[in-house]
Amino acid sequence: MSVSKLMKTKECRLSRFFRMALLLPVFFASAQTSSVVTDPLVEQLQSFPQNNISDLVYLQTSKTIYETEEDLWFKGYVLDAQYFYPSARSKTLFVQLTEDKTDQIVWEKKYEIEDGFVDGHFFLPSELAEGIYTLAAYSSHSVEGNAKEFYAAKKLEILKTIRLKTIVAPIEKDSVVLFTTFPESGKLVSGIESTLAFKAVNSKGLPVAVSGDLYENGILLFPFKSSHAGMGGFDFTPDSNKKYHIQLSEPASEKIYDIEPIAPSGKGLHFIGNTKDVAYFKITQSNDLKEERIYLRLQIRGVVYTIATGLLKKELVVKIPLKDIPQGIAEVTLFDKNAIPLAERLVYVNQDHKLTIKTELNKSGFTTRDKASLKIKVTDEKGQPIVAHLGLSVYDGLYQNKQDSKNIESHYYLSSQLKGNIYDPAYYFNEKNKDRKQALNLLLLTQGWRNYVWNEDNVKEQGNDDPIVFDEWKGKVRFEKIKKNLPKTVGIKAILVATADEKTSKYFITTDSTGVFTAGSKEFKSGEGGYVYLELKSAENPKCRVDFSDNFFKKINNNRKSKSLIYPVSALQEIKTEAASPFVGRETITKLKEILITSKNKKGFRDKYIGKLDSLARLDRISDYWCINGILNCKNHPETRFNYRDLTETELLEMFNVVMIEGYYGKKVFYEAVYDEVTIADSLPDFRNTLFWKSDIITNEQGEANVDFFCSDINSLFIGNIEGVSGDGLLGAENFEFKVRKKAN
Repeated sequence: MSVSKLMKTKECRLSRFFRMALLLPVFFASAQTSSVVTDPLVEQLQSFPQNNISDLVYLQTSKTIYETEEDLWFKGYVLDAQYFYPSARSKTLFVQLTEDKTDQIVWEKKYEIEDGFVDGHFFLPSELAEGIYTLAAYSSHSVEGNAKEFYAAKKLEILKTIRLKTIVAPIEKDSVVLFTTFPESGKLVSGIESTLAFKAVNSKGLPVAVSGDLYENGILLFPFKSSHAGMGGFDFTPDSNKKYHIQLSEPASEKIYDIEPIAPSGKGLHFIGNTKDVAYFKITQSNDLKEERIYLRLQIRGVVYTIATGLLKKELVVKIPLKDIPQGIAEVTLFDKNAIPLAERLVYVNQDHKLTIKTELNKSGFTTRDKASLKIKVTDEKGQPIVAHLGLSVYDGLYQNKQDSKNIESHYYLSSQLKGNIYDPAYYFNEKNKDRKQALNLLLLTQGWRNYVWNEDNVKEQGNDDPIVFDEWKGKVRFEKIKKNLPKTVGIKAILVATADEKTSKYFITTDSTGVFTAGSKEFKSGEGGYVYLELKSAENPKCRVDFSDNFFKKINNNRKSKSLIYPVSALQEIKTEAASPFVGRETITKLKEILITSKNKKGFRDKYIGKLDSLARLDRISDYWCINGILNCKNHPETRFNYRDLTETELLEMFNVVMIEGYYGKKVFYEAVYDEVTIADSLPDFRNTLFWKSDIITNEQGEANVDFFCSDINSLFIGNIEGVSGDGLLGAENFEFKVRKKAN
């Protein structure tokens, strides 16, 4: 199955379509369309994203806890920010690993993006300090210089040796330092029933479960309490002639929280609820307002899917079909007859529009060095098989950070769509949590529509700045020395692109008349796993030089600290000390000492290309000579012939007018042990804690894929993590577990 077939997207998903919703009014209302108003409502929102066609990057790693002297394997997903299908806009992914404690960058390399995916790895050296690290990724269309938030990151823990016991400190109770209320449609209107949501957090920004009372003119109206992660809500009908406040009883506090001023007149938007196919909204206006036509617009990630219209007298119930709308946060905005926004509300729709990934192992449990066969079946929300691009990792459960549950669904559907760090976003996508839909509704109520990334005000700010990395980088050919008789520009020049691999074909790139040229993904690809060289082919007089900066991460590093990393807040867990893992710890394994290979020849150039330049330089400096005995070119005293200083790499490049550029980081095949009747008795220990990693599993037309792997000598609980995306933007994730026991003697 080719990736190109996966990449085909449905035209109906890409085209903009607008569906008029049916109106079911409490009082009679017209459902006629007014193109004079609805067209601007569509255009004013959808014209902004066209200025900034962007991508979102997600990183899937082989595990979340690593030891030094291991390979870190990762898969990069580069998806269209609006539709979530694999994007082909960007060609290069710039990846950094940063130690959180010191903010020191310990790794930064370029990787090739192939049809929206990256297959990457790198080695974790022994000198890395233990601690938390951030793996971050940048592409030319995923981040701008003026963006305040950054999403494409994965938190990892790196240890010298894995601990045999996991200890999580008990949850400490903390007092509420921030209690905030959120009117459902942006404001409370006198005489109109509305939902008032609330959220409580402590000094660390973690949720606090609360109970409290609502007072009207100092008289207790009713009690309330939070229902999930310090969030809750209640319905009431406010009166602008009265004052309201809240006082918390748990944790007990004497602080008074006043309810914001109540508008004496206006319109209110209330989300009634939804079925699988339809969402219901109630629009209400004050008695003193005249009948008028209103419009209700539903947009997801900057794409308008529905505009409903009707005549509003007192109340109007709007029914919006959800059949052709993708999963995600929908911003529902109420407009008056002049297209002026009056109220807004965030709702989450079509949570079942996703990839359903089912896995089946050939056994329920395995013994050491056993062969495991895994069947994968992927379907859409209708149960139909679907072609999907998946990443799969199977590893020892001891290397799983249980507090970091970030996955592809929570990243794309939630974390990257809201401004601010969300507490335990994976909770809302775990079907085991029966209250997840109600909790998700509270989350959106307490975020406020202003924090929605695709809110109209936020979208307007996008597209006004340059990206911080590029797929093509500019260089310039200039005169080595400026003289009065030289022309203003160098003219068109030819530059030879070559690598150390003689099998790689060479080619030329040309400059424009001013000497400017571009080099990028094609050149990085040519030098994959090493370097690519740009050699200027030009007459000596007047002599020219090539200027090309290879500091590709400079702009990233200049902008990195000005951005807030948006990352899920870890779920609070009170875990008792876990029992030691039954396998042998690494500290008891005999390890070979590091062997450093050196050469008597101290020159040691990087590759054949530089070595070739060195040979040419030596030939240029060879001439006839007289030995100490006065013999011409004496063979008995050759050392005097080669008595000259060794040139550095920089000097060689300058001598031959060559620029060296680091190519894409080289690819590596994940090692998979294979045991048969002979090798299964091998006495050499097998302590692989990652049994399997594959970043490019593509299901067939039946939505199926099969993989095999072999267990190691570690007897423990193993975790399987599988994530992926379909060609038309459906996302999915699934985990499975199995135990490996020691083989009986």
